Amino acid sequence: MKSLVVGLDLGTTLCKVGAFELDGTLVGSAQKAITTYRPFSGWVEQDPLEWKQAIIEVLGRLVADLGAKADRVEAIGLSCHGPSLIPTDEYFRPLWRCPIWQDQRASHLIDALIQKTGSEWIGLGTPESSFGVQLFWAIQNRPEILEKAAHLFDAKGYLLAILTGRAVDEPSSSPGGEGVNQSLFDALGIDTRLLAKSVPSLSVVGELTPEIRMGANLPRPVKVIAGLNDGAAATLGSGIVELGQGIVSLSTNGVMRTTIPNHLPGKILLDKSMFCYSYVNNMFVTGGMTRCGGDSVKWLIEIFYRERQDEPSVFDRIASEASESPIGANGVRFMPYLVGMGTPHPTNIPQGAFLNLARSNTRADFTRALLEGSAFALKDIGETFNDLGLAWENLRFTGGGSKNPVWRQIVADILGKPLSGARSDSVLGVAMMVAISLDLFRNIKEAVKTMVSKTFYVEPVEGNKDLYEQIYQEFKRAKAILREIMDQPNKNKG
Repeated sequence: MKSLVVGLDLGTTLCKVGAFELDGTLVGSAQKAITTYRPFSGWVEQDPLEWKQAIIEVLGRLVADLGAKADRVEAIGLSCHGPSLIPTDEYFRPLWRCPIWQDQRASHLIDALIQKTGSEWIGLGTPESSFGVQLFWAIQNRPEILEKAAHLFDAKGYLLAILTGRAVDEPSSSPGGEGVNQSLFDALGIDTRLLAKSVPSLSVVGELTPEIRMGANLPRPVKVIAGLNDGAAATLGSGIVELGQGIVSLSTNGVMRTTIPNHLPGKILLDKSMFCYSYVNNMFVTGGMTRCGGDSVKWLIEIFYRERQDEPSVFDRIASEASESPIGANGVRFMPYLVGMGTPHPTNIPQGAFLNLARSNTRADFTRALLEGSAFALKDIGETFNDLGLAWENLRFTGGGSKNPVWRQIVADILGKPLSGARSDSVLGVAMMVAISLDLFRNIKEAVKTMVSKTFYVEPVEGNKDLYEQIYQEFKRAKAILREIMDQPNKNKG
């Protein structure tokens, strides 16, 4: 009986699971929405207890979807978002509703933290939302929580703990797994025994606890593979196994990544607001985030397409209307910084704007301008890669935004590079980790060759590239002016 390999991904908005044959065919899947809380400006939280219930629910739905095939499930691999700080008691019960990567409550502390600890620990998440700065904030504002903590987990460590009963983590997610990070905890006076032990990403951590297995109606014991963080898992799921290959992701966030041979210095990551973490085959993934993307489209729907917001066809309507407006959206420009700017110059205050509005502009112009503005923010990250001499070729395009054919072409034209799509992303990525861990493939490249298939290929249109390059220069000037305007109140306060 051939095994089915299962990937489980806790994303920012969805908890997803998929079961695959070894040729990459998806034979069963399930998903559940995750609640995000915004109690104060700049605060973005989730409830770890909800994560646990969501995992039980999606695994249960998967078992029902698979029917008799559920008996072929031998192991699952785990992917999740991060960074997050999750203090728990000795029984892995969370002591607070945790900040997630979008949270900006601690961003103003980054300079003071760097003065205290140095910068070489930076990498897991951009500096202003990192595990380190979240911990620094907790020390200053919630010391009573830390005093009660028996464990200090990131999101992956917490999930592995509740799924298997073991306090472990893996290198692409672990805040304390590598020696370079110890300076942070030493300087902050944190006992590193509170942190989860880091194990290799292909490790079998243990088996699902009876509570999880029975709650999901799984018919047999199931192993848990440590897996990767969601960015690394999406990178692998899109088929990237060589140096200098890039990936564009438009989900809740807009993210660009590329593969490099060595960890970037903390000073560069700090200056450019980038991340860098362990990947497969002794490589690292580095990149940056726009802090806009699918979340901007969600806002667009809530404001401009409210009458259709509950209809699945709303995304087709957006694509259709965006195609009715020409390149440049009849002069309308969208600055996609509804929660602040991202890489390479982050801010922690909302700075979104529509510019150049005329009485003749239509909803189609606003829609196309939003798609274009989000892509220009991605190009800022590509320009940062160029400045650092980092290759980002053979681009893969993933996330919900990649399913919109109009947005695909806009992104290809603005970046000036071809884009190819893969059938799956993070879920398939950690499912492949399962297959490799169980020796169903000899190595990662063999798994990718067998299980990953392309779904589309988009070339940039030469004339569009040139026109978008002109508009991008306008976008950069407008961005600089917007930063200056928003900085002025802070200067006046000083």
